[in-house]
Amino acid sequence: MSYWDKYRSDDPRRIPPLEAPLLDYIVLDTETTGLNPEDGAKLIEIGAVKVKNGRIVDTYSQLINPQMIVPPHITQLTGITTYDVSGKPTVKHAMKEFERWLGFETPFLAHNATFDLKFLDWATAETWPNRPLFDHPFLDTLEMSRDIHPEIRHHKVADLIKRYHVADVEQHRALSDAMQEQALYQIMCKEYFLGA
Repeated sequence: MSYWDKYRSDDPRRIPPLEAPLLDYIVLDTETTGLNPEDGAKLIEIGAVKVKNGRIVDTYSQLINPQMIVPPHITQLTGITTYDVSGKPTVKHAMKEFERWLGFETPFLAHNATFDLKFLDWATAETWPNRPLFDHPFLDTLEMSRDIHPEIRHHKVADLIKRYHVADVEQHRALSDAMQEQALYQIMCKEYFLGA
């Protein structure tokens, strides 16, 4: 048993990351006003890339009005201000549009997917009270990195993009981060499944 096994999600929507490479999926990332929706934190951005047969075919990017002030430390991290999100769709409108773009039961990838998932679950329950979960299977690229390299201690996107020469810095904007995570997924698939 590896050190990282205790961090593995037991969510029934989880796709084991080293079972087989996915060819058709979404890579998504979110920006939020804080760490936990149960403490009042809200979504302020969703960004995603749609992949078919391993190739990006579409992108999605939407700022969301959280109906609250964007905290200064979040603006400092993301560059997103309260002014930027004022007049943007509320989470209910944004989720309806995103689900139309996403498609029925489309699997998605995210780095530290449980973080994004708790906000997407919260937003789903707010949008569709009779459907409390964001009902899409997910693959966590954080878990994948830990499984491929259990000997390495740091598996944040900022660490991986440097290790795999994807970029120098993590942007902390949803679409650009999703693009980086897509590149990381493809590199890790080649490394693990093809031994490249």
